[in-house]
Amino acid sequence: MESKILAGLNPAQKAAVINYTSPSLIIAGAGSGKTRVLTSRIAYMIEQGVAPHSILALTFTNKAAAEMRERIEQMVAGGKSRYICMGTFHSVFSRILHTEAERIGFPQTFTIYEPSDCRNLVKTILKELGLSDESYKPQQVCSRISLAKNKLITPAAYA
Repeated sequence: MESKILAGLNPAQKAAVINYTSPSLIIAGAGSGKTRVLTSRIAYMIEQGVAPHSILALTFTNKAAAEMRERIEQMVAGGKSRYICMGTFHSVFSRILHTEAERIGFPQTFTIYEPSDCRNLVKTILKELGLSDESYKPQQVCSRISLAKNKLITPAAYA
């Protein structure tokens, strides 16, 4: 007997759902059923006995994450979907970093700055140091900080 999760999927979609033991890259145009395939695959994995807490589902937007979670909740009984680690790349990895902060030498209360936060902080520091934000453009300072971080240059090494 075929799982009702697979009902209505075309053969290519069904193959992507049932072959869950290896990674898949789902590429298709808008409205072609990518989200349906992904949510069906996750629901099918749970139906097949995969522990929900061992599933990681990443999206680019909060809207997509919420939609996926809602669809999976409708397909999986018993509230198991709440144990799936699901969200945007940024939100999921922020949670991981905060959970593991002390292991990597960060305080648990660390903050991840958005670009606008960086600019505001640089403006405040420039003002406190009595430096002109015309001479030291906050956006350029933030760009240099970002470049140094991407190259893994520590503040001490940069100085």
